[in-house]
Amino acid sequence: SLQRILCARSPSWLDPPSRPPAAMVFVEEVEEDEAPQPEAEKENKTSEAESKTKIKKGFLQENSEPLYPAEGSPEGVVHPDTHKAHAEHKMNEDINKGMNKGAPDNNGIERPPWYTKDWPKDCQYNSPGCQLDPLETSGHASDIHKQMVRGDRWAEAMAPGVKSMRLSFTQACDEDVADLVERLKGNSDVTEIDLSHNHIKDAGIQKLVGALASGAAPNLKELKLYSNEFGELGKVMLTQGLPVLRKKLEVQWEEPSWMKNARASKAQAEGRGDLQATE
Repeated sequence: SLQRILCARSPSWLDPPSRPPAAMVFVEEVEEDEAPQPEAEKENKTSEAESKTKIKKGFLQENSEPLYPAEGSPEGVVHPDTHKAHAEHKMNEDINKGMNKGAPDNNGIERPPWYTKDWPKDCQYNSPGCQLDPLETSGHASDIHKQMVRGDRWAEAMAPGVKSMRLSFTQACDEDVADLVERLKGNSDVTEIDLSHNHIKDAGIQKLVGALASGAAPNLKELKLYSNEFGELGKVMLTQGLPVLRKKLEVQWEEPSWMKNARASKAQAEGRGDLQATE
């Protein structure tokens, strides 16, 4: 600020007659605007600010301390329980779709008086147009048939310490699978189970898949179930449900290609023989 000094003489009537007129001095402070800065100085300050905020190439390498520890950023770590929960949710969705639960548009049936919107729409408990059939199951026709299945091969497969349970072509059914599951609980010896070419249906597959998914036979590596009598639901459980929880388990639900080729060749040879016999 600048000081402005003003000088003025006092009126004559203020001064006594014996004294000459006196002069008065007034001092006033005047605010002055800041002096304008040259354009060159403005440009220099702007370039300095930009250089300070600009990211330099290789700044991470120049840093004395690493940005993240050796194990990586903790923000990207997902707990195994989270992976398991997502896998179980996906498995439940796929199984429900495979079982065709619910009735779209109530199968064209008029809503009943007791229908309530508080329940999930078109679920199996709130839709009279939805039919839930029990799983197909198989059992022994007689005690003699059961004794035939539970013969020497069955006893050999159930012996303690056995690594390979070979029960193919034994006429085994869902009733036998229920007993087999009890032997698999806590069994850490068995690594291979062959139940191919039997009469196992969806109920038996469900029983076996549920036990293996719960941790039975933890060291099992190979499971053969082809050439049985399970349907689409059993296929869904074996191909979409079990592999989620037992990733290291190889499930053979479909017969090998060499077996299909052998069957096709046999049928073709039989067709030629019938044709020659007709000629």
